Amino acid sequence: MGRVFATMGEYLSVLTAATDGIIEGCSRTSWRKQNTRLEHTNGEYQSKKYMYLHRYVDADIMAAGILKMMTLHFMKEGEVSGYDIMKKVESLTGEKPSTGSVYPLLKKMEREGWISGRTKDGKTCYSLTEVGKEHVAQIKEAKCGFIKNIYQSIALANETFDDAELQALMEDMHNLHRGFHPPDGQGRTGSVSSNSDIDALEKARIERLKLNPREEFVQAVLDNDLARCLLKTAEIHGHFCPGSALGVMASAYGLNRLGMESISSDGLENLMAVVEINACFADGVQAVSGCTLGNNALVYRDLGRLAVTFAVRGRDTGVRVRVLPDFREKVAEAAPEFYPLMEKVIKDRAGDKKDAASFRETGREAAFALIELPFEELFAIETVRPDLPDYAPITESVICPGCGEMIMATKVIAEGDGRGLCFSCAGGEYRQVEGRGIVGRCYYD
Repeated sequence: MGRVFATMGEYLSVLTAATDGIIEGCSRTSWRKQNTRLEHTNGEYQSKKYMYLHRYVDADIMAAGILKMMTLHFMKEGEVSGYDIMKKVESLTGEKPSTGSVYPLLKKMEREGWISGRTKDGKTCYSLTEVGKEHVAQIKEAKCGFIKNIYQSIALANETFDDAELQALMEDMHNLHRGFHPPDGQGRTGSVSSNSDIDALEKARIERLKLNPREEFVQAVLDNDLARCLLKTAEIHGHFCPGSALGVMASAYGLNRLGMESISSDGLENLMAVVEINACFADGVQAVSGCTLGNNALVYRDLGRLAVTFAVRGRDTGVRVRVLPDFREKVAEAAPEFYPLMEKVIKDRAGDKKDAASFRETGREAAFALIELPFEELFAIETVRPDLPDYAPITESVICPGCGEMIMATKVIAEGDGRGLCFSCAGGEYRQVEGRGIVGRCYYD
């Protein structure tokens, strides 16, 4: 059986070569490379590919060339923000591009001089520059060649796979004369994929993750797919921000330096991460590395530095990655309103819902802009001899005679009148991790 495409967006990955050639003014992908991509999209890889597209709503319709064409098309009509672009694409295609697609693209186009950004009230809007307008004109002139390449690519797919499903895609390609295609289920005689296909792929994915719950994260680290890592990190962090982006970058780079043994860690304290700050940075470390407070593979040293050390037990050396002091300049360049809004919304706990929304948007812009920068502009890395704690002990549990709750035996009063009581019942001292770091407290304070 030939390949069944899960979404129109997935098939459009095949067309990226033709599109990029038009947009950038040169063909960077050969027919041989296209054919190689097709040959490697069956079986297990197809399932992995689909779930990446489906779960993160970042279908390959948002591949750089297609999305860039659409973005330029929108800007011909006036200023647009990243959010505006996402909504317009969704309304036209039925596919919503992720922030990991849109914001890095906007920053890249701005660096290339195609567009310029203007920030007001925490919202950045972009418009075409004269250079950008010239590119739009060139793209319009190249339209016929672009469409020809599209159809050649479809013919190649049909010849290679002989899929009846691919015939329906021909109708969708007619809509690419406008630079985009209709939502799934509209403008074609048959669907590309049935619900049963999607259900089967989801079940297959779940079975794989039962065997290796970090499989998708491991692949993202191996591919240096920082956008995907940042998206996954936001699932536990709750929002996008420069701090978590720095943690993601530091972790992906550090783990790749240590090798496959560290990247594929199973959370059983073989790979250890020593983080030196309890801020957003730490969540990027926990998510990407899999070293967490709960599996005892994360060591928190209350030093207040944006740095992390990764080490594999049994090795003499590890790597320490630290953020360079001038990283704030990079953040301010990417999102000028981020720090003023952080001062207002987070530090002063002031502002209204609009300020909070603007803060989240600028944080997102800054985060996705940072992961596009070269590692050496933001970090320094060094080989170190790690000082790691022993494996976490398995301690017995006891019942506190005061409250009747089960307590770790190491967390009760050992001597004196309150012997055997938990710290709470005895009014004892304890320590806790909070925003200020590790602090001592007492139940009777």
